[in-house]
Amino acid sequence: MRPHPSLVAGAAVGVAGALLFGAPLATAEPTETVFPIPVAGVGIGVTGLPSAGHFYMTATTDPHTPGVTRVGPYTGVFVHWRNISTGEGGITYLDNPGGTQVRTGSGTVVATVTVPDRAGTRVIALVPGAGAWSVP
Repeated sequence: MRPHPSLVAGAAVGVAGALLFGAPLATAEPTETVFPIPVAGVGIGVTGLPSAGHFYMTATTDPHTPGVTRVGPYTGVFVHWRNISTGEGGITYLDNPGGTQVRTGSGTVVATVTVPDRAGTRVIALVPGAGAWSVP
């Protein structure tokens, strides 16, 4: 005896429904992007001795806060950014050790990171940091 086609279709829909309703809901997590080009430079302090170093900046976006990027974790640097989807841009000075929120708007954002001179220290940035990321 062959099963009726509507019974087979009904069973398939029932199995698919059970799988969908039993599956956990997908939640979007924050995305962290590490700038691929680090900030690299040489500093000459009050002693007159040079010191060299480099660091990688990160940009974190969260779908629950669209149009906002948290950049950090370093402080005392400038982030020059441009949203190439909207044309908006700006310069943000990072002064919060936990990262600084920047309202970049949604779209693709590109940025460079520069290190300013500080009191008593001369900084020569050999390579400004740079990166790009997508903001929901």
